[in-house]
This record gives sequence, C-alpha cells and structure tokens, in this order.
Amino acid sequence: MTATKNLIGCITPQDQKEPRCKDIHSIDGISIEGQVFLPSLMPCCGLLALPFWAKVSGWLINERPEEALITVTVTLFDARDKILADYSDAIAVEAGQKGTFDVKLLDFQEIAEMYSIVVSDMEIS
Repeated sequence: MTATKNLIGCITPQDQKEPRCKDIHSIDGISIEGQVFLPSLMPCCGLLALPFWAKVSGWLINERPEEALITVTVTLFDARDKILADYSDAIAVEAGQKGTFDVKLLDFQEIAEMYSIVVSDMEIS
C-alpha cells in the first residue's frame, strides 16, 4: 500500500530524515559484509505501528575456526556528536559461516543525524 502526503495523518518513509553511518568497528575474525538503515512504515490509514521506528540490518562473516557469540551495538548521535541512544542485538555465527543481525531502534529519535555500528564478542556472565 502506498501512502500519499494528501492523506491526513499519514507519514511516508520519505518524510523521515535518515541518519548516515558515521563509522563501523568490528573485532578480529569477524567481518561486516554490508549494512543498511531501514525506517519502519509509520502507522497510517488503519495500519498498525511496528514496535520500532527503524532498524539497522547487515551481515557478519565469522572467519574464526570456532562458533562466535557476537553483540552488535548501534549508537545514535545528534549533529553535535552527542550520544542519543544505544541499541543492540546478539547473534551466534558458526565457524566460517555468515550471520544476519537486526538491531531494532525502539524509540523515535527525531534529531538523530548519524549512527555507528560496533561488533564485539558477547560477554557471558
């Protein structure tokens, strides 16, 4: 379903300002093959709202000889480089395999200008 700006109360993804990727950091043995910022469709015309306003998705390749338990953290920044929020996703990737991460950005951050992605080993306590 395509929403138009003529419909009262409808917001299309084109109306949202999309933050740009500031930087990406990963750990030894884990490479990032790609990432994308995906804004959610806003509720409109009887559609239900998703429980997040956007997500950052991508692919990790485990080049290690053993399974890796990984945490992917996305940090949102404003125009002055102030941290607005952190969100994360934890995944397991078999040795030599590719895994997908989906970090859901739960709270709408209208002033978000940039984001960063950090891949780290998951700490098990």
